[in-house]
Amino acid sequence: MQLTAIHRIYAHTGLQSFVEASGGLFVVGFLVKQGLSPALALASFALVLISRFALRAAVLPIAHAHGLRAVLLLGCGVRAASFLMLPFVEGTGLLLLAYILVSGLGSVLYWTGYHAYVSAAGDNAALGRQVSIQQATTAAVGIVAPVAGGFLLSGAGPVIGFAVIAAMQLLAGLPLAGAPNPAIPRESRADPAIVSAGRRIYFAEGLQSGCSVVVWNLALFVTLGQSFESFGGALALAGLGAAAGSLIIGRLIDGGRGTHSLALAYGLGAAVLVLKALAWTSPLPALVATALGALAAPMLATAMLSPLYAMAQRSQCTLRFNMATEGGWDLGCSTAALVAAALLATGFGYTMPILLGLLAIAGIAWGLTQWYRAEQALTA
Repeated sequence: MQLTAIHRIYAHTGLQSFVEASGGLFVVGFLVKQGLSPALALASFALVLISRFALRAAVLPIAHAHGLRAVLLLGCGVRAASFLMLPFVEGTGLLLLAYILVSGLGSVLYWTGYHAYVSAAGDNAALGRQVSIQQATTAAVGIVAPVAGGFLLSGAGPVIGFAVIAAMQLLAGLPLAGAPNPAIPRESRADPAIVSAGRRIYFAEGLQSGCSVVVWNLALFVTLGQSFESFGGALALAGLGAAAGSLIIGRLIDGGRGTHSLALAYGLGAAVLVLKALAWTSPLPALVATALGALAAPMLATAMLSPLYAMAQRSQCTLRFNMATEGGWDLGCSTAALVAAALLATGFGYTMPILLGLLAIAGIAWGLTQWYRAEQALTA
């Protein structure tokens, strides 16, 4: 059977999810283990995102010359290099700065290329199902990968551990080696109105992710005694219930019930944020909150990414749409990280930075509701 582009994307997503869950989720905690305070670790992560915002213009000439697939594969290579650098970062200094820049470049090439590629390759009539399958794949991998990452970093040590993760990052590019390579015409432009709507939603999503994922994972890592094994085990336990949520949302979206999916996903997302804000101080409640957050995460991602991929297709240029809108995500997530860093540095805990995500959830739900109403008006 010949593999289609979307089948290759599913295979890539599985491998990439292993990289994220066994390595990417450990980065901020690892910086704390290397001697940075939690506030400085969050500030360093924010600088990675700000560097992505500054480096995003580098994507377009590569895409013009070599196509979208080349951008995505180059991102895999540069990200692998950043994982190799990470074990040698100790405290603040030039090596930390170099890591921030390399990580930012690899991340912007990869994620901008990935979302633009999926937008171009996806079937608009089945985007909900296709995105939900990707999220279910991520959830399934998330049961095993965090445990593997925790034992790698603790048992084999960070040099070998991150080298294995770097190799997995390179391996993740293999399923795309024979995939179509969409060209980006130099004269193409994205619809400004759709870009503006997408940018606002992405900013709110970045803020939400910063509060509910980045800040929460650091709080969980600290609460579990800065143990990579315990942290990985908590994330693995959380992955057990995540796949079902994404598949439910995907069916609602493809069935024309997008606003129902928003109420379900973002209602649960808001409840989980409140629970996390109350639970972070104690290991057992924190584990329960992590498990519920894992159920909500793929539902939130599917509910958001399906309409955003549709927006990218409607905008006339998926790459320019994603270049413009993902800058909003970087600003939103870096805002969450910097606010949290400032509050932690002045003696506050993690409660207020986590609750900031409620404003973001309201913003996403409102923006996506407006999109679905506009879509219904077009088809009426």
